[in-house]
This record gives sequence, structure tokens and C-alpha cells, in this order.
Amino acid sequence: MSVDLLGLPYPEMETFLDRIGVGAKHASRVYRGMHRNMLPLSEIPFLGRHAGVIAAHSHTTKVVLSAVHRSPDGTRRLVVDLEDGAQVESVLIPMRNDRQTLCLSTQVGCAMACRFCATGTLGLTRSLTAGEIVAQVHAARRLAAGENRQLRNLVYMGMGEPLHAYDATIDSVRVLSDDHGVNFGSQHITVSTVGLVQRIKQFGEQFGGRVMLALSLHAGTDAVRQRIIPTAVRVSMADLRQACLAHPLPGKRVLMLEYAVLPGVNDTDEELAAVAAWQKGMRAVVNLIPFNPFPGAPYRSPTRAEVISAYDRLQAMRVPATIRWPRGRGANGACGQLALRQRSASAGTDHTGDLTPR
Repeated sequence: MSVDLLGLPYPEMETFLDRIGVGAKHASRVYRGMHRNMLPLSEIPFLGRHAGVIAAHSHTTKVVLSAVHRSPDGTRRLVVDLEDGAQVESVLIPMRNDRQTLCLSTQVGCAMACRFCATGTLGLTRSLTAGEIVAQVHAARRLAAGENRQLRNLVYMGMGEPLHAYDATIDSVRVLSDDHGVNFGSQHITVSTVGLVQRIKQFGEQFGGRVMLALSLHAGTDAVRQRIIPTAVRVSMADLRQACLAHPLPGKRVLMLEYAVLPGVNDTDEELAAVAAWQKGMRAVVNLIPFNPFPGAPYRSPTRAEVISAYDRLQAMRVPATIRWPRGRGANGACGQLALRQRSASAGTDHTGDLTPR
């Protein structure tokens, strides 16, 4: 079987090059050329005739950035065409000092069917390969570099459940964080999960907690969590809590607890008190995310005052919390909105309303 070079972690690259007679000593040159400099094999310096040998036993995943939808706030929703005709979306988010964050996808659609997420309405077509995930990053890097900007952070929070596409997610993180290649620092990579307990344990063991983990919590009680996250019927809040308490957090790492604010559903005093009790003893931060609307959604977006109220009540209970104000709504690129809707940026405005921070 032909090996996909783009998704091959460095130790496996050494093994592969040895197996085909090129030699492991060329792995660093191949890695630097492919990942740091984003060159095709034939253009990697000093590889010579080895390029043809490698090409004969491998392939390199290619993706096409087919559309860029810009929100008035500078966020861009990127439509990425895969080789089999499938599409995914990723989101390029501007930061300070010309740096950018990429929210990337791991699956075509998603099987989790969370009721606050547009991607969940699509169902799951398939998981991406490690090479396809890495290729998304390279496409975004080229776009950023063309504007003299640097891609700084990677968040696995786009389409799909990263730990459901476990092997591809892990291999892509290994490739993207390897210092022979593009070398994203582990502290600049965050992987999100809806709460696959066994995979959380495996992920913690794999990286020792160095790669950031974000848990999609979204509730304080089993009753409410199961109402908005169908897969939560298989994982109790108690089991999820034990998995989080056991997750390694070296240095100053913290666990991010993602919380989509759904007015009248998970922002009641009772639910927030349950969140406070659930996270007690954890080194964690509750990240409040105002629900971002999409067609057919069963919830409404909270007002700015409702979001701040939830934040204030958590603070009063001594729960570390932040608010992630919407970015990219004007291009259907905000958190939970990715569903491959081909709306041009000129067709709408940035509907942040009174959620815009002041």
C-alpha cells in the first residue's frame, strides 16, 4: 500500500525510508522540505535521485482551498476540497501581532449530533486521514504567509469529534508538533472532545498532558447534558469527572471546559451550581461560548447580558471562567456553525449584535 508522506510521523518516516532503501538519515531533509518549507518531493534540496524512489512508494495528500468566506471581523471560513470530492471547513481567526489561529476539522460531518452544533446535523460521512488534517494546516499557512501573517495556534474544534478520529488526530498532532518540521509547540495545540472517556485516558497517556485538552462540557447535570448531547447517555458526569481528574496537567496547563450558553437550558442557577460542584478540585477554566445560531437550531442565541450573568454567577461561586465572544458569525464560521453552507461573505453581516465585547 502506498504511504501518505504528509501524515507520517517522524519515527515512521525513518522506518519507511529505511525500508525502501533510501535510508533514515534522509528523514530530516524530507520532513524539513515537506512540512517547514511545504515543497514537493522533486524540489527538496539535496534529495536528488532519492526523490524518485520515495515517490514510487508513496503519495502526498493534496487538498484544494476552494473558497474563502470572510466575516467583517476578519475571521475567514475556509472551504477545503478533499481528493475524493468530499469537503470540510476550517476557520482562520486573526489574533494580535499578525498571528492567527486555525480551527481545523477531523471528520466530514460528525456522529455526535450535539443539538447546539450545525455540523451534528450532517451525520458522519467519514474521518479524515492524518495527511488530510495536515494538508488543511498547510493550506492555511500558505494563505497566512501570503499576507505576511503567522499561523500560531491550532485548535481541533472544527467539523467532527477529534477523539472519534483518534489515530488520524494523534498522528497529525505528532507531525505538526515535531521539531524536524513545522514545529508547533504543544502548548499551541488544543484538541477538543465531547467526552470519550477511554480516548481521553489514551490521549493523556500519549502526550502526558503537554497537548492541551478541551472538554465540551455544556452542562452540570446528567439530565441536561443528555438532553443536548445524545452520546452523553453512555458516559455519566461522574465518569467524565474521574477521567478529567486523572488527566495529566504538567506545568501551568489547565483543562478547558467548553460551555455553550443556551438560555433557559444550561444557564439556570441550579445548572451553574452543578457545574461549580462538578469542577471542584480540578485545575480547569470554564470557557463560556454564546450559542451561535444556525438554520433549524432548537435554541436562541443569548443576549450579551445573559452571557455576562452566567459569567458573574460562576465567578461568585469561585469558578475560573472566561467568555469567548463570537468570531466569524458573518461568514457562518463561528463555533458550532460549520455545515458547508456556501454563503458568500457579501450576503450577510456579522450578526454579533450586542454580544460584541466593549
